[in-house]
Amino acid sequence: MASKPLLLAPAGSFSALRAAIDAGADEVYLGGSSFNARINASNFDSEGLIRASELCKKNNVAMHITLNTLIYDKEFASVLEYVSFLMNEVHPDALIVQDLGLIGRIRREFPSANLHASTQMRIHSYLDAEYLRSLGFSRAVLARELPKEDIKRFCESGLETEIFVHGAICVSESGGCLMSSVIGNRSGNRGECAQPCRLPYRSANRYPLSLKDMCLANHIGEIIESGVTSLKIEGRMKAPDYVSTVVSVYRRLLDEQRNATEREMRLLSDAFSRSGFTDGYFVSRINRDMFGIRREEDKKKAIPKMPTSKTERAKRESQSSENLPFDIPARDEEKTLSPAKQKGLVLRFEGRLPSKRFIEKHFQSAARIDIPLQYCCDERFLPYKDKISAIIPRSVFLKELDTVKAQIKKVKESGIKNATVSSFNHLTLCEGMYLHGDYAFNVVNREALAMLENYSLSSVMLSPETDGRFARGSRCALEYIGYGRTPLMYTRTCIIANSEGCKHKDKCISRLVDRTGAVFPIISGHSHTNIIYNSLPSYRLDKKSELKKAGVGLLTLLFTDESEQRMEEVIALASTSEKPNFAYTRR
Repeated sequence: MASKPLLLAPAGSFSALRAAIDAGADEVYLGGSSFNARINASNFDSEGLIRASELCKKNNVAMHITLNTLIYDKEFASVLEYVSFLMNEVHPDALIVQDLGLIGRIRREFPSANLHASTQMRIHSYLDAEYLRSLGFSRAVLARELPKEDIKRFCESGLETEIFVHGAICVSESGGCLMSSVIGNRSGNRGECAQPCRLPYRSANRYPLSLKDMCLANHIGEIIESGVTSLKIEGRMKAPDYVSTVVSVYRRLLDEQRNATEREMRLLSDAFSRSGFTDGYFVSRINRDMFGIRREEDKKKAIPKMPTSKTERAKRESQSSENLPFDIPARDEEKTLSPAKQKGLVLRFEGRLPSKRFIEKHFQSAARIDIPLQYCCDERFLPYKDKISAIIPRSVFLKELDTVKAQIKKVKESGIKNATVSSFNHLTLCEGMYLHGDYAFNVVNREALAMLENYSLSSVMLSPETDGRFARGSRCALEYIGYGRTPLMYTRTCIIANSEGCKHKDKCISRLVDRTGAVFPIISGHSHTNIIYNSLPSYRLDKKSELKKAGVGLLTLLFTDESEQRMEEVIALASTSEKPNFAYTRR
């Protein structure tokens, strides 16, 4: 049997930290008062972090500090001062990081810092491992939505692998949700998520976005066999009694290398559940059974009191990444398109595909045309193959990999040379093509943009969570959404099927209506995934002069469920400074 994984527990407060240690955690993760993805937890001030470190070292427990939010340019001085304090006075065993720009600065200025790649980095493929290793990461925290086959394949990469085994999961892919940010001005990527997925909507299922909590206590045997390094329990917002109960159960399961009994499952359910638990992502059973809410009967359950026990832990050496590589490539200009050659409008179609009449009228004048990969070779588009860019699916699982590779091969053979990519693994899949970095790279600072420049991207789309005016001077062409409904969630579950039932596996368009009557389009795509879009389109075309001064050369018109009449109206507006006569938002 493979070696026993470590058990990683949440600590949202000092009491929860003590509970995790007493219950047998090998590792704990916690955050300071800022720059972490659970900003509303109690967290730890500077003195508290030092005390926490001392307690962990006394008990031979590794302490990981969360730095897993996006960082704006104006915050870099503060965050680097914080990292200096952590390295010199707290001495954590690892820092959990999301932001590409922060990763680069830490590796240069604090080379001994041991870095773990946050799940917010959207790690979906074993192909990501080589890139993470070259950035100096010693461990990857995989996306919660990965099935067991993909987890096992990633473990074979040799990089330490951490997976979530218990607690809350998001209906949106990890690190890919903009819903709270766009509609509530509370960014999930900044630790401020307002949890719009837990709210009721006007549909047959009143809670079509609310998933049950994950529980993999019945899969411990196969998880151990897969070679996973560490099992992570979610819950920095939870009380110490919850931490004690859940950690105690998983400690026993790991020590005895077995799955949970019915009694142990009841203990976990009594501690916290939402209509029970789900293992749907892990076993690839993605259906309505995954969804649930926190019922009154769930709330009435008393958290069981678990007796604490002394846990024998092996002496743990402090980890360092000082000798790990920081081997980002040099930009190869021969593999890129010059920013000077990338100016104008990008026409992007994520829903209804345009008619032949529309294509003949508008495609020739576009700077680029983005089409989902599976539709690129439609004969209507091939006369404009030099302008077409294939939008690669945001997450590609093992079972889909051969199909996607075949589609990319066909696209290349048809003469299409451009690809719109959103993950490091896409760089491998689309080798030999001109690459355009999508909004899913979450670029909100100049440091992150500089990192991506080295991977020979021809263009990079700036995050919708910025105003698009921070990145002058890039070697990549800068792109920004000038018009379009901001993509709020990319889901591996089919929301359409969960709310009303769907008849097709692709090109299925539906909608979600919230309590206020706002209508959010849902479009089904690759492998029955869904994208949920904002109820109003963002509109920034009247700001194009300001954006141009800031270096933005490409303005994307992102079309989803619009009529062709509306599309043509938007294209016409792009040549003026007028505001539209339809409702819009700036986000």
